[in-house]
Amino acid sequence: MINNFNKVSRFGLGCSAVALSIAAFASAPAFAQGAPAAEEEGQVIIVTGSRIPQPNLTSAAPVTVVGSQEIKLQGTTRTEDLLNSLPQVFGDQGGNLANGATGTATVNLRNLGPERTLVLINGRRLMPGDPTSSAADLNFIPAALVKNVEVLTGGASSTYGSDAVAGVVNFIMDTDFEGFKIDGQYSLYQHSNSNSTLEAAHAARGFPFPKGNTVNGGTVDVTVAFGGKFGDDDQGHFMAYAGYRKLKAVTQNKYDYSSCASQVNAAGAVSCGGSATSPNGTFFDWASNTYQIGANRTFQPGFTPYNFAPLNYFQRPDERYTAGVFADYEISPAFHPYMEAMFMDDRTVAQIAESGNFGNTLSVNCDNPLLSPQQLAIACARDNLVTRLTETGFPLVDDGSDPMYPNTPLTFYDPVTGNPYNRGFLQALRRNVEGGPRQDDLQHTSFRIVGGMRGEISPAWSYDTSYVFGRTNFSETYLNEFSASRLNNAIDVIIDPRTGLPACRVFVTGADTNCRPYDMFSLGGVTQDALGYVQTPGFQRGNTQERVFNANITGTLGEYGLKTPWADQGLGINVGVEYRKESLELKTDVAFQTGDLTGQGAATLPVKGSFDVKEVFGEFQLPIVQDGFIKELSVEGGYRYSHYNTGVNTDTYKLALTFAPVSDLKFRASYNRAVRAPNVQDLFAPVRVALNGNSDPCADGSATAAECALTGLPVGNYPVAGNPAGQFNGLIGGNPNLKPEKSTTKTIGLVFQPSFLRGFSATIDGYDIKVTNNIGTYGQDVSIQQCINTGDPTFCSLIHRDATGSLWRSANGYIEDLNRNIGSVKTRGVDVGVNYSTRLGANSLSFNLQGTYLDKFKTDTGIPGVAAYDCAGYYGLVCGTPAPKWRHKARVTYNMENGFGLSLAWRYFGNVKLDRTSSNTTLAGASSPFNQKIKAESYFDLAATFNLNDSYTFRLGVQNLLDNDPPIIGANGTSSVINACTAVFCSGNTFPNVYDSMGRYIYAGITLNF
Repeated sequence: MINNFNKVSRFGLGCSAVALSIAAFASAPAFAQGAPAAEEEGQVIIVTGSRIPQPNLTSAAPVTVVGSQEIKLQGTTRTEDLLNSLPQVFGDQGGNLANGATGTATVNLRNLGPERTLVLINGRRLMPGDPTSSAADLNFIPAALVKNVEVLTGGASSTYGSDAVAGVVNFIMDTDFEGFKIDGQYSLYQHSNSNSTLEAAHAARGFPFPKGNTVNGGTVDVTVAFGGKFGDDDQGHFMAYAGYRKLKAVTQNKYDYSSCASQVNAAGAVSCGGSATSPNGTFFDWASNTYQIGANRTFQPGFTPYNFAPLNYFQRPDERYTAGVFADYEISPAFHPYMEAMFMDDRTVAQIAESGNFGNTLSVNCDNPLLSPQQLAIACARDNLVTRLTETGFPLVDDGSDPMYPNTPLTFYDPVTGNPYNRGFLQALRRNVEGGPRQDDLQHTSFRIVGGMRGEISPAWSYDTSYVFGRTNFSETYLNEFSASRLNNAIDVIIDPRTGLPACRVFVTGADTNCRPYDMFSLGGVTQDALGYVQTPGFQRGNTQERVFNANITGTLGEYGLKTPWADQGLGINVGVEYRKESLELKTDVAFQTGDLTGQGAATLPVKGSFDVKEVFGEFQLPIVQDGFIKELSVEGGYRYSHYNTGVNTDTYKLALTFAPVSDLKFRASYNRAVRAPNVQDLFAPVRVALNGNSDPCADGSATAAECALTGLPVGNYPVAGNPAGQFNGLIGGNPNLKPEKSTTKTIGLVFQPSFLRGFSATIDGYDIKVTNNIGTYGQDVSIQQCINTGDPTFCSLIHRDATGSLWRSANGYIEDLNRNIGSVKTRGVDVGVNYSTRLGANSLSFNLQGTYLDKFKTDTGIPGVAAYDCAGYYGLVCGTPAPKWRHKARVTYNMENGFGLSLAWRYFGNVKLDRTSSNTTLAGASSPFNQKIKAESYFDLAATFNLNDSYTFRLGVQNLLDNDPPIIGANGTSSVINACTAVFCSGNTFPNVYDSMGRYIYAGITLNF
């Protein structure tokens, strides 16, 4: 079968061919790690998931391989886009996210999370890419230098250690390249705005509606590589590269489906929603009456939602530099040193709507000269005067019903004049349209160095020792933010007795002579001097480091006769030791540490920690029968023992069986036990209040007053004021008492390669992955809904409302959602691969399909009485990003003898339903018809290549050829009845890392080989 693959690759026009044979994109019956051929006598291959080389051995576990040709054909400049097109991969952090973006790109296998997916380069770990997560940053990978990508399903901890729970993604670099190569590409997005879904909604709000053609998002990507042999007898080899990539920003106002925040009602009608933090301001008194600023310094009832969507980035600007070198030198067969050095500097900016006063000021002084008489009468009405302050300084207004707290206003005294004054409760929200959008400037500078020695001690024994050091330096500068402390100073305004003009009280006292009055009580009242005082940046700096030492020895014991009578090859073993240490340090400035930045939702505290693990491991492969009374029967197994300095010990193991009764048909099965140890953030992340949830059912009447009383809301406060932006506080953070997760993976499948149909192969592999002792949270939307549904104190005790009953108006209102070991998650499905290639005279034709059927994605919270829920085929605030039952990617390619190739790909994404439409008691709830189903989506991609001799290869392609619009969902609102947009991964009213969100992707590239 490997022979068939290689012949297709050779007569498929090599590098220029669009022909994606099985070697380019397939469900791998057998794939060589960095070795495309295995035809020569005695040649061995190493398949991802094992350290033992064996002649012509096919993988016992399902491995999907993406070749360099597929990368070229997709026109991919971002590695996450390449992987997200695979049906096993779910969208995660990437270049299409802004609010909540880390600046990294991560891979999420089987929807089990990026922290449960292990990323390797040439079979060795890639270090964590950011201080907030243990996941690797795919921006580090130079796509133009990738030889192939191998994706292994399920646990592989016995081979690679912790984190290989969902599987392994192994990037095999083209370290054997010889010559000089320049690869360059330019790409952009084009879209015809013709979606009328939100047109009437725009008109009703007076918003401009994008129409006609839009072209944007231009990207330049250039990579230079050169390599060759050196030494007296050419016993050394090196390959070096350098790359540059620059992406231009795209804002959401360019598209008719994202230029306003879609909001739906319970009946299914859609409108342009927005945030209560508006340019003219929104004000709440103690009774939660809502006001906004009108003409002539007046309070008018209601508020005008602010359209925060247009300024948000749909594609972040990004500039990346990469460089590296791979070298090895064979001193003798027993001493073969090698090294790898890779570098990346990536800088991106995540832009979202302007900052402002997000309810950070809670009262106003009644001697404030900026208040008109009408405003003063409302803000300082007798039943709105502050009567006491909590320990945290939150102002309260008592009605006198409790003898402990009489309805007597607090009296404050001016430190300059000694005059008494009162304060009225007035929580203010006002958008900083004068200061421009918030910009999160994120920079990751990473390097990875590998040094090692390998060699053959004897015909039977070989060894490999290596040391890997990886470090990521992180820098964040958050621009155009507001200081909450300065903002409170700037609205505490009095008449300066020296000038007779309004001035900050702290200016008059001399406590802060930089303060200037921030006038939010008049339309257009904010001056540049005031803005210069309250607007401030925030700074974070940090790094992550990973050190890995590995030494292993491999024995082919068939050399000593240790083999069965029915096999040509004997027992293969590999044993070794490994030491790994991971450390993290994050430093934040005072503004971040104190939570003084109004638009951040919470404080970001410094964190520092590390852990190390010592491990011993071993594995074996034993062919029992080869080319005898049956074609093949072999068994393999592995074991790893790990000791963590946190006091935790783990055992992982695997067992696999391959059985081929005839050459045309092969069966394979495997069982793996894997672990994921808690990372530094899991263990030591500071506990703090942050924006974490999406709904409060007590804000829109979807829960009754009696049900809301279970959540701590007094009946008199029902319904509580909701957050129009759909953002609510949670108490989040690490837990030093966490234990490792454990998982089991079972796979069973077959490989069919009929001898009567040369060039054809098909694979069917079932997988079953269960993760127990999960490191995670209940999810605060689940917690509040379960409290309402059941009254269970397990959940109700987690809810802490502030004095107004709110979960967003102050940091005193939140739902506990800390890390813990809780429950389990199980996913089960079937992967299907079909591949065919043939000659048509002097030309060639190839077809391949990779599909996944998701049968189950079941989460068990581990709480008695709470039903486990299945998210297969669903999406929503609990189930998260869409998880269709069926996904596939198919490609058909025709290559001509003259060097011209044409390829058509079909990406299919099945329909999904809103999780609240499920009959499951944990998921079920009221919902808007608008959100109840996302239809199936088919994308067609067309690519062409032309090879002009062996030196010039041109490529041209279009993804999303038909310019399909992404699905629009209700993405704005106070409760889960109308809001189906998950935090972070839902942006622009859709899921941009799942669906093609910016129209056609058009690219043109050239590869020059010398």
